[in-house]
Amino acid sequence: MALKHAKSAEVVSLLSSVDSSQAPISQALVSSPEIELMRLILKAGKELPPHAVAGPITLYCHQGSVEVRAGGVWQTMSESDLMYVEGGAEHALHALTDAIVLVTIFRLPDR
Repeated sequence: MALKHAKSAEVVSLLSSVDSSQAPISQALVSSPEIELMRLILKAGKELPPHAVAGPITLYCHQGSVEVRAGGVWQTMSESDLMYVEGGAEHALHALTDAIVLVTIFRLPDR
């Protein structure tokens, strides 16, 4: 079953899942030509290897704590912390505890 993306002006819970009897899952919440908004569910110890995207991103730690490597430096993010990463910059994540991270990717216009 395809996951549903939010529509304009729709309220979305960061803690809900497609099936409310299950734990939240990682998914793209919003996908448009300009932005993509993703909810990442990371279990303690889970790592996302180094990667980069063309446009700038923001990372918002909604729950738990994660380490983020950006600019060659590891930094800890806890609940309510926000990080901006410029487009093309390599970054990686490591969950210190079970965590929910909201990621916004700003897509660059086609040239």
